[in-house]
Amino acid sequence: MTFIPQRRLGLAIGISLLILLLAAIILSIAQLGRATISVWILLWVLVPLVCVPLTLVVAYNLYGLLTARYSLDRDGFSLNWGWASEYIPIVDLSRPRRASELGVNSRPSRSLWWPGCVVGRREVAQLGTLEFFATTPPAKMVILRTGGRALAISPPDVDAFLHSYTGAARMGSLEPTSPQSQRPDFVLGRVWDSRAARALVLAGAAVPLALLAYLALRAPGLPPEIPFGFTPAGVPEPYSPPGRLLLLPLIGGLCWLVNLAIGAWLFRREADRPISYALWGAVVLMGVLLWAAALQLLLAAGIAIP
Repeated sequence: MTFIPQRRLGLAIGISLLILLLAAIILSIAQLGRATISVWILLWVLVPLVCVPLTLVVAYNLYGLLTARYSLDRDGFSLNWGWASEYIPIVDLSRPRRASELGVNSRPSRSLWWPGCVVGRREVAQLGTLEFFATTPPAKMVILRTGGRALAISPPDVDAFLHSYTGAARMGSLEPTSPQSQRPDFVLGRVWDSRAARALVLAGAAVPLALLAYLALRAPGLPPEIPFGFTPAGVPEPYSPPGRLLLLPLIGGLCWLVNLAIGAWLFRREADRPISYALWGAVVLMGVLLWAAALQLLLAAGIAIP
């Protein structure tokens, strides 16, 4: 028997979020095309940096909702949700319980979810790892347990699902089957789970962003022209509009993006992870050097550095 979870609310909220995020990205890019160096430019840079990853997560969650389904028969229980799938033989499945009966915190702890799309996981003392593939509030969720982990699902008719399980368990399995579990393997997710990798990646992004913020805050006090280089004799030259200083954080941001992609690709193999750490560390060092270059140019223009 197949059960399709209720998904109207989740799709409505998710599509609305997707439209808002895309609108924010388009607006920020349009503003960057004609912005001058000021405090506002920091906002137009931050918006796509934050919204693009969120857009990808929201889009995948919407895909998961569109493909969500549960199936239960005398051989076992199966789940499909986006690129995630699960099959549990009926003999390995403990009797399903309503989430309200177990009294557990039925909310994911580290994931992007919204009402109507409750996807993620959390550690629960009495259940182990609890994974959520649900669309309803906790009162209408069903907990399936197998081994040291559990699934939280939301069949549209809880009573019908529990009745189907009782009938399937009584009939027994026709032939032995093996459990199967598949989850999407996002490389950036593995990078984020590593504390050292996460620290280096965030530091590599923070250094050029901090430089951009500093230049934006100093913009009102900059002269019409500042030096953007030095001759071999150490004389500041040539002079350019202060907006050219934006090239420094831009270079740092582009290097961070390229090294993030290469490092994430190498991070898939345990043996290549030291190279990934070296690449991300080099970006942090480059950001520090770009900071030093910007401060040196400001000093050459006679601007006091606080």
